[in-house]
Amino acid sequence: MMVPKPNHEKAMSTLTLTPKSLAPEIEFDDPPSRTRPASPSRALSRRTKFLLLGIPLLAAATFALSSWLTYAAKFEETDDAFIEADVHPVSSRISGDVLEVLVGDNQIVTKGQPLAKLDPRDYEMKLAFAKTALEQAAAQIPQAEAALARAQAAGRETAAKVTVAAAQLEKARLDFDRAEKLFSNEGRAISRQDLDSAKAAFDSATASHIAAIASREASAAGVRAAEADLTAATAGRDHAQAVVADAELQLSYTVLRAPDAGRVGKRTLQTGQHVQPGQALLAIVSRDNWVVANFKENQLSQMRAGQPVELSIDAIHGQRFSGRVDSFAPGTGAKFTLLPPDNATGNFTKIVQRLPVKILLDETEAKAFASQISPGLSVVATVRVKP
Repeated sequence: MMVPKPNHEKAMSTLTLTPKSLAPEIEFDDPPSRTRPASPSRALSRRTKFLLLGIPLLAAATFALSSWLTYAAKFEETDDAFIEADVHPVSSRISGDVLEVLVGDNQIVTKGQPLAKLDPRDYEMKLAFAKTALEQAAAQIPQAEAALARAQAAGRETAAKVTVAAAQLEKARLDFDRAEKLFSNEGRAISRQDLDSAKAAFDSATASHIAAIASREASAAGVRAAEADLTAATAGRDHAQAVVADAELQLSYTVLRAPDAGRVGKRTLQTGQHVQPGQALLAIVSRDNWVVANFKENQLSQMRAGQPVELSIDAIHGQRFSGRVDSFAPGTGAKFTLLPPDNATGNFTKIVQRLPVKILLDETEAKAFASQISPGLSVVATVRVKP
């Protein structure tokens, strides 16, 4: 079977004979505009500009970073720092009722200034009793002195009697010796009666001498007793004086006074309140302030006492304070906690420790802002460790 061959000539004649008017009119839109690609010379100039601007900026940034790192290496800083001051608790040394409160909260007081008064009547009565006992004890001293004087006079009298008795004994002994020699001679110059009389006189003188010596010893014992009485009377007077002094001291405790200059804080004292010895009533915050900064242990290698410190207190904006490093704590904060960690037991995890560093404020600057600086305020401390 033969496939008929397409008649191309006929088709071409048909297309050729088709009138132009019969052909559909087709409208084409203008082609979209396109950005002309930049020339290579123009792109090169932009890169050159970026390089010319970027290299100096990069160099400046590198120089600034290097300068900042060099500058920062001269300082050690911490924000774990706080204002500290001596806080003096005020308590009563005696029991009593509060009669009057003389200060208010946050009031500035001077050292020794009265803060409150307790009812003094009980202690005034004790002082009056002590003074009466002192008068009685003092009156016993002249009596003891007079008794001692009498005992001493009696002692001198008995000593004289001993001397007289000794002389009489010596005379009686000599008389008896002569009488005995006279009686023993062949002619017996004296009679037995005269010898016996001499012997009796000698014995009597011996007894008198012994009695005088005993009387002297008794007088000496009386003198010692009188001296002891005088000593006891003097001790009683001294004791009474001590009781009076103690009563006066107890009476002085009825006025509570400031132990140091500063400001009143934590006041719980009220009129009519019954207080006990040792009971905390208020506190006096000293006006001498310092800073305790807790630095990390790896910040302490170049830190020394006397180095300058720049301080900024959060409560005082825009103000910088000068100071200096005073001293370092003898142990880290963890060492002085109630329950220090025991690193010898269990698994060990290293934790960077902090050491409290005491920093003294410049006195002139601190006095200018004394009303604004209070213990417990947060501080940022920057220590210059290198010149």
